[in-house]
Amino acid sequence: MDRDMALEHLVQAERIIAEGERHIDHQERAVAELDRDGHDTQEALALLAMFRRTQAEHLAHRNLLLEMMHHHGRQDASRPS
Repeated sequence: MDRDMALEHLVQAERIIAEGERHIDHQERAVAELDRDGHDTQEALALLAMFRRTQAEHLAHRNLLLEMMHHHGRQDASRPS
């Protein structure tokens, strides 16, 4: 993957991570509200757990992209001009 494409993927990954954080925040508030009102939270908690697992995968992907870009940058720096 060339640097421009990797950068494009990184921007997209950051956008997805931000969206994931919003989903997690919203779901945490929903769980708290359900609990406060005395409702069953089992399904809401399961959804929250899924959001958190998915977010961890998105973060791992973003970190992989950063690592690839760092490695690619080091390769470029070691090439003679």
